[in-house]
Amino acid sequence: MGLYSRDYYREFSASPWGFDGAPVVKWLVVLNVVVFLAALMITRPPKVSEREMRDRFAAQKDQEPLTEEEMQQLFRDSQRTSPVQEWGELDTEKVVHQGQVWRLVTSAFLHARGSVFHILLNMIALYWFGRTLEIMYGSREFLLFYLAAALCGSAAFVGLDLVTGSRVPAIGASGAVLGVMMLYTVHFPCEEIFYCFFFPMQMRWLMALYAVVDLHPVLLGLAGDRYAGGVAHAAHLGGLAFGFLYGWNQWRLAPLADHVPGRRERAAPARPARRPADANDLDRVLAKISESGADSLTAAERATLTAASARLKTRNRSDGRHI
Repeated sequence: MGLYSRDYYREFSASPWGFDGAPVVKWLVVLNVVVFLAALMITRPPKVSEREMRDRFAAQKDQEPLTEEEMQQLFRDSQRTSPVQEWGELDTEKVVHQGQVWRLVTSAFLHARGSVFHILLNMIALYWFGRTLEIMYGSREFLLFYLAAALCGSAAFVGLDLVTGSRVPAIGASGAVLGVMMLYTVHFPCEEIFYCFFFPMQMRWLMALYAVVDLHPVLLGLAGDRYAGGVAHAAHLGGLAFGFLYGWNQWRLAPLADHVPGRRERAAPARPARRPADANDLDRVLAKISESGADSLTAAERATLTAASARLKTRNRSDGRHI
């Protein structure tokens, strides 16, 4: 029996307040808020006035009704626009045909200007679940995972757009955040949270619910039906799928980043051989469990157990053993 099956592991959680041990989560939240405020304040006048919009609707009475995409485009033209959002939003046409591939990532740092709940809910979820994962995986690995989850969500959105012919741009961190939530669920499937702050639900059932809710409109789109909802369901599924595969297969992205062509190799300074500090920390934590029980552990000490277990599982898996 390994650490993952022990009670003190399953009950592990990061410090309930602050960003202790999770600087990447902190700066991701800060960056999202700063970009949101920039998009909120830096705007251009609408392309179409309210009177022009009414005239267009009136002119359509004796003609073929506007399609859903034409209606959405007309609505967007009647709103103030932000050059910040226009530069970073996920526009399939611009990504595929104009090579603006940065939108696959920048769109994950943009949120709807008209609703504070869009960014609020995403950042709350990132804060709740991301801190624990960053302590477990380390800041660099967690950042690479988050960006990869955002990229997979965007790729799924673009792929569905190419199949269905839809060209409505998308914004939001939901694909990356749902990847974080899914990875958290792989480690803590039975942890109970309060869905919508009131309804107790285990993480595994919550993520299954998300998957079903997002899969339904995607299947409708693939079948040729139109689904109006203003939500990038394909991006959600892309993030969920990546989070599951990453956790289930115990992938690591830092080694891949170390082998990126053109990356300079920096020689590490020679150090005297000594026992790793994390091994000493683990001994101290295990001794504390023996003396005072698992309930006496702090969040940092539980994180030490988590990280040690993850390394042990990876090493034993490569050796053909299981714990």
